[in-house]
Parts: sequence; structure tokens; C-alpha cells
Amino acid sequence: MFAAASPHTIVLGAGPVGLAAALMLTAQGHRVTVYEGRDELVLSDENSYPIGVNARGQEALRRIDPDLLARLQDRGEVVEAFHIYAGTRRLSRLESGRIIATTRAFLTSILFERARVTDALTYVPGHRLASLDVHERTLTFSTTSGENVVVDARDARVIAADGVWSAARRSLAEQRPEFAPRVGEWGVQFRVAYSRPYASAPGMDPAVHHIFTSKGIYTATLADGVWGVALTAIAGDEAEPLLLSREASEENVRALRAHVQEHAPLAAPLLTHDDYVAYFSREPFGGAVVRCPRLAFDEWLLLVGDAAHSVLPPTGEGVNSGLEDCFLLIEREATGSPTWFADFEERRLPDLAALGEYAWTLRDNISSSDPARDAANLVLRIGDAAAAKVHLPSAQVEARLFGPDSDLTPYREVLAPWLRQRRFLYPAAREAVAGVQSLTRLVRGEAPRARRDEAPEATPQVDHPMRITVVGGSHGTGRAFAEAALRVGHDVTVVSRSGIGVGIARVVTGDAADSTVAREAVTGADAVVVTVGGSKREPHARTDVTRSVVAAMQEAGVSRLVVQTSLGTGGSERQLPPLQRAIAPKLLAGPLADHEAQESLVRESGLEWTIVRPAGLTNGAATGAWRTLRDDEPGTLGGRVTRADVAACLLACLTDPTTIGQSLGVSG
Repeated sequence: MFAAASPHTIVLGAGPVGLAAALMLTAQGHRVTVYEGRDELVLSDENSYPIGVNARGQEALRRIDPDLLARLQDRGEVVEAFHIYAGTRRLSRLESGRIIATTRAFLTSILFERARVTDALTYVPGHRLASLDVHERTLTFSTTSGENVVVDARDARVIAADGVWSAARRSLAEQRPEFAPRVGEWGVQFRVAYSRPYASAPGMDPAVHHIFTSKGIYTATLADGVWGVALTAIAGDEAEPLLLSREASEENVRALRAHVQEHAPLAAPLLTHDDYVAYFSREPFGGAVVRCPRLAFDEWLLLVGDAAHSVLPPTGEGVNSGLEDCFLLIEREATGSPTWFADFEERRLPDLAALGEYAWTLRDNISSSDPARDAANLVLRIGDAAAAKVHLPSAQVEARLFGPDSDLTPYREVLAPWLRQRRFLYPAAREAVAGVQSLTRLVRGEAPRARRDEAPEATPQVDHPMRITVVGGSHGTGRAFAEAALRVGHDVTVVSRSGIGVGIARVVTGDAADSTVAREAVTGADAVVVTVGGSKREPHARTDVTRSVVAAMQEAGVSRLVVQTSLGTGGSERQLPPLQRAIAPKLLAGPLADHEAQESLVRESGLEWTIVRPAGLTNGAATGAWRTLRDDEPGTLGGRVTRADVAACLLACLTDPTTIGQSLGVSG
């Protein structure tokens, strides 16, 4: 055992990064307490997802104990290469040989086993960080028993490895105005189908990972010849309801099989009927790209891993960059410097800035509906590949991150050629593509289009600003609405369970289904807009939040309410295109039932309400071309609309008295 005088360090979160940091710190003589929100870590491949551990992650395991790296190598599968396909046609092959494929659960399990037998490490489950106080240096945990526990951490250092929706980061942003992290949701969710052991399919080499570009399907070989087939649910895509459904009906199983057959035909033979059925029982996973301007605070608190710099899975650097944080941090601690948190921040921030720019660009590419952007990216890739073949300077970013020569080279150096391309070559490619497209439209006699990335004209400010509360305003349509309302001069309050803010808007952190949170949010408002999403764990989440908000508005004397539901609710299925009209009631039965109950509450509230029912939502830019149909108007609406256009519709309804007591469908 270590002496009582050993330094005490608190680690928040028992994921791979938190456990790795804790184990490295105990080796340096620290007493470590790890707090974890879950009562029990359920660590099986079945409830996890595939990951690749590259040189950075492997080095972290080696530094903890070479035996951990040996266990990973014995259990995992070396990825020799990545094959990228369009249908059955292979577009490219990227050599690797450095990455070990496994699951996040297995990586966590070998670290957790070591943590449980480490004397200087105390593990405290069932304690999820709710908030922290930077001035008082206290940590407040919500426990699974329903109690709050306050921990005095004045004599400890705190390392926050509490994930992409970090409560530590949120608390910092609330208490330190100069700390403004940038958080952007992926816009996609992933869900995995697992094959039976030793499944095989013609053309599918188990030593290779296969990427099917049509709908973002990815295969990885795991232990015992099991294939993980990860499917991507893109926000607003027509396949999103199916890919996120929890109902393993025969109809859904057939539709899922057809989806894989169409978009990843080589992988289709890997999966059986039972594999497809099991798919619907698994949890999807999503996330956000996170960029922080700072990591260290007063030598008391440090952000690491996803809490500090979350990326997207296609970067391959999520868990690996976090594990690298751990050994780089320990290198700073080993110098004996009293400011090793600040030393780590100074060393690490330039690398995370480069990685963050790369990840944010990938995120924007996923959500882009701008053909000029897509074409410019393609031009750059083709030019870069051609330059590499003739040994001219090139970015080759995937080869530098995944290839046989990938190593511990700092991200700022790995990504430097790509960053130069984005800053100097991309604008030129974008201009050239836009010029060709403009010329094509001119030849065809079409009207010229405004570029989507041009600076917009100054937005006119409203004459009579309103105080607007947005419930669900930190993400999706709600965030787009809050941004639009702020641009024209309204005073905006955002209610967010994650505590993520929007610009200069006031933030009320918490679940609006809680009456206390709802009362705080609506008091003093002129109007309330509800854009809250659903929850697979809470089938009546929208209804519960709306009930709480309506009651708070009635109590506070706030009358104007605009609520976003979904096209297909309240008899509006007649406004859907025929195909969607046929399948929506089956694929979206749960969400539509929640919306039906939500709308009933709104109509019976006695408030000045408007219900807005968008078609399928996408993440594209505002077009200004959205159209609406009221319940009593004939016609049908298109299948999609951007969240930015829905936000504009919500804002227009808010100031249009003719929409009071009306339900409107909206599409692009």
C-alpha cells in the first residue's frame, strides 16, 4: 500500500481512457479513486461495437503492462488492409498491418480487470458526475440510489474522462465564460449486426476490413471468426427509421436484409435471419465532435479523451487519441513539474487542434447537401492520389493514420499536408467546381444559384424582440431555431439536458420533464418552442416533457406555444407521399404514438398553440424553399426538409397570429 502522503488523484469515468490514466498514475505513486456512473460494467462483445487499436493505443497498453498488449494481440485480429467499395466494385485498397481489431468492451475489460487488483486504486461504481464547482473544488455525484453525494476534492487533482457528453466540461463552460468548447453532433448513428462464428462470404477476406460507401456499411473481423457489420443511420435518410427500429418483425428483418443486400452485397451472406433479428435488440451509438480551447484548469482539473476532443469513427483516432493522452500526461508528471497539467495542455493542444479540424471537416462532409462541396472534395482526393503515385507531395491522410508506416508521430505533423490542402487548394477547387456548375446551368438556361458557403446578407433585426424559451434547443432543429432567433435579435433561453449552449443564449441545464426545470425555463418568457426528441428508453419522452412544459406555462401565465412533432401524426398521413404513407405507421409506430399523445396535450392546453409537423429531417443548409400545408388544405408534401428550413418555419409561425390553433405540415 502507498503511504497516506501519496498524492491523491480522482478520475471521472471508467472507460478505457479513465482506466488507463488511473493505472498509469498508480504506477507513478498516486492514490487514485475512479468514479463510474454505472452500477455494473457489462462488458461483452454483444453489447459493444468494433474498434481498431493503432500504434498509439498499443503503446498505452505496453506502458501499463506488456501483458495487456499481449492479451489484445492474442484476442484481436490484425487488419492487413481496408477495401473500399461502391456496390461490388472495389474502388481502392489501403494497406495497414498495424491496427488490431477488437471491441470497445474487450479493451475496457482487460483494463478493468487490472484496475480491480491494483491496491492503490479505489473503484466507486454507481456515482455519475452531476456537476463540479471550480471555485469550491467540490464534485457532486448523482447515485443510482437517487441520492446526491458531494465530494470535497480540494486536496486532490481531478482528471475528467467522462465522455463526449462530459458533465465536467459542461460545468466548466457554465463557470468559466472564457471557456467555450465547440460541440457538434455526428449527424449519424451506428448499430452493429454480428455474424455467427467463422461465417464466410465469397470475396470477403477476414484479414481485411471492408467499407461500402453507398450507405456507410463497415465490416470488421473479431475473435472466433465473428464479423461485425456496422450499419450507419444517417439523420433524415429514408433508411434511418428502419436502422434505428427496435421491432424485430418479419417485415423489418426482410427490409434490413434487403438494405444490406443492396448497399453491401458482398457482406450479405455473412448474416443469417437470427443475426438480423438480434440486430434490433442492440443499442445504436452516436456522438459528437468536440473541440476545446483549453484542457487544464488551475492544476486542479484536466479534461482528457472524449471529454476534451471527441472525433468520428472514420478518423480511427477516438479511443487511440484518448489513450495517447494518458501516456503523454504521465510523461509530464514524471518530470516532477508542479504544473504538469498545464505542461500537458501546452504539449497537446496543437495536436488536438489539427485532429479536431480534420474530424470537423469529416462531420460537415457527412451532413453536406452541397454538390459543389462534394465535387471539390472528390477533385482533391483524385489529385492527391495522382500526386502520390508520381511521388509528389500529397496529404494521403488515411495512409498516414492507418497505413503500415503509421506510428506515434504527432497529429500536427501527420495532418500538416492535409491542413495545407484545406486552406489553400480546397478554396481553389471549390471555385473551379462552382464555375463549371454555373456554366452548365447557363448552357441549360437555368437561373444561377447562390453559393451555399457565401457570406449571407446582413439579417434584418426584429422591431420587437421576444423572450423565447427553446426546449431541446442544444441539438438538431432546436439548435437551428435558437441560432436563427438569435440572429434576428430575440432573447433566447435554451433548455438542455446535456448543458450545451447556443451562442449567447441563456442555458437552463436539466430535463424539462422535471417540473422545477420547466418552471425555471419558462418563467418570464413571451413564447415557448418545443423541439424535444424521443428516447428509446423512454417511449413517452416527448409527451412527458410537453406535459411538464404546458403545466409550467399555465402556472407562469405564458400563453404562446409552438411544438414540433412529425408528419404522419394527427391525421396528417394523407400529406405524406404514397410510399411513406404506407410504411410510416409500421416503421414509426412508437414515435408516432408519442407524438399523438403530445399533440393531444397541446390541443387541450388552452394555450395559443401551433403544431408544426416536418417531413424527414436532413442536416443540409437552409434553402428558404420550404412549403406548408394546413390540416384543411389539400395536397401532399415532399419526403424531406432541412432542419434549418424547419427552424425558419417555426420562427415564422411564432410571429404569425393566423397559425394559432393550427397544425401545419412542412417539407422542402
